[in-house]
Amino acid sequence: MKYSIFATMINLLVFIQTVVQKLSQSTASLLKVLLMSRFTSKLPETNNKTLVILGNGPSLNYFLNEKKTFLKNKDVLAVNHFANTAIYEQIRPNFYILNIPEFWTDNVDNDVIKRRDKLIEDLINKTDWQLNLLLGVGAKQSKNWKNISKKNPNIHIYYFNTTPIEGFTWFKHFCFRKNCGMPRPHNVLIPSLMLGINMKYQNIYITGADHSWMQELFVADDNTVYLTQKHFYDEKSAKPDVMKKTGKGKRKMHEILIKFVLSFSGYHTIRKYADKQGVTIKNITPNSMIDAFEREKL
Repeated sequence: MKYSIFATMINLLVFIQTVVQKLSQSTASLLKVLLMSRFTSKLPETNNKTLVILGNGPSLNYFLNEKKTFLKNKDVLAVNHFANTAIYEQIRPNFYILNIPEFWTDNVDNDVIKRRDKLIEDLINKTDWQLNLLLGVGAKQSKNWKNISKKNPNIHIYYFNTTPIEGFTWFKHFCFRKNCGMPRPHNVLIPSLMLGINMKYQNIYITGADHSWMQELFVADDNTVYLTQKHFYDEKSAKPDVMKKTGKGKRKMHEILIKFVLSFSGYHTIRKYADKQGVTIKNITPNSMIDAFEREKL
């Protein structure tokens, strides 16, 4: 009897602690929305019910070489540096999303500026079809990005809020539906999925989402943490490099691991939101490390 009362008290304390934590997170998220989120135009409309998201992981080479016909009659979303590749003009994606905040942030390292300018140049020069370009709302203040549509009328820019939303499930889902924010967007796949859901697709497929970063992480003798970020376009030539903080400096091991944790945790949050919205997400990436979505082999 005493044990039962004790167990009940423990459960009650855990419940109270959880409620207080969720209330604190919800309050903090609401303040972030008020301070950080901006009014954005409606997302692009589409009559298609299926979206394929092309992640830039090494396995995308296999997909493009062996399974490219899967893209037929489906909308396609490409990410980050996809436009720097020759395959960009062959795939001709309907949507293109960028989640690289340092690309519209001042005071970044020179190599970041060079990569940004090269990407803008390729988007402008290569895109001879109608493309919906999805950018974090911070890009609204960057003349580098605002001028793209003037230089190439085929490119139509839409902005999205990257404000991190946490707290009660009902509160998170309300903010998600209103495009006020999303799970912490530490990876481009997070905003890709969130916008795909909010654009009312019924089926979303993910390919090229290897997420095999842990296998490429190591610490040098001087305690510098290096990560070899391999993509489908540089799988054999990629070299170890530091992970920067918004375009500068270098992250410590715990900072990198926290970033990973938030990404994988965010996918589970997205899965719950997708289920609530009646959207099916399937991961068709061979050997993907993501455990949140249903797997399917083509």
